[in-house]
Amino acid sequence: LEVRGKGLLIGMVFDHKAEPYCEALKEEGVLAHETHETVIRFAPPLVISKEEIDWAISKIKKVLENK
Repeated sequence: LEVRGKGLLIGMVFDHKAEPYCEALKEEGVLAHETHETVIRFAPPLVISKEEIDWAISKIKKVLENK
């Protein structure tokens, strides 16, 4: 797993297909987009609060630990 990005635009690069992770995130309420088959792209709104970011990170962590 490689994480890269700038500001709020973040990409997570996997060694395998990212689509199952996107589906699991969707079930947790986090919208993310799969690109290039192995990348999950996050592009939250510029007006996102710290609490919303913390919530999203907790959901992302949960999905990564369960996959």
